[in-house]
Amino acid sequence: MTNFIYLADDTTLLGRAYKHALAKRLEEDNLSRMGGFIFVMSHILDHHDADGKIINEHGAAIHIHPDIVEEAYGWGVHFSWHTEIRREFANRMPTRRSQNKHLLRFQLWDAAYKINERPILAE
Repeated sequence: MTNFIYLADDTTLLGRAYKHALAKRLEEDNLSRMGGFIFVMSHILDHHDADGKIINEHGAAIHIHPDIVEEAYGWGVHFSWHTEIRREFANRMPTRRSQNKHLLRFQLWDAAYKINERPILAE
């Protein structure tokens, strides 16, 4: 049996409210840079290994591969974005939406927390 995780739509994931809610969650969970990387990577890859699929707003499955988290972070192995989003947006709403180049990153966070049965936004 295949387990499907349905992602929020791209507009929601790139929106100010989602970034703020994710930052608050990262702060609440007190995830370090490496802790966040391991959280996302383990949930995504374990879900995939169990024949799970992550479905985007268009109904297509995201191609999961061993380096997907690194790809989502632009191969920047220190994951400084994680610390920056926590520091900048856990306590205040961003003034702008996120850039499209960060979509995969937000999709992976959305999927990881849904797999963990703790979605970022109420569904």
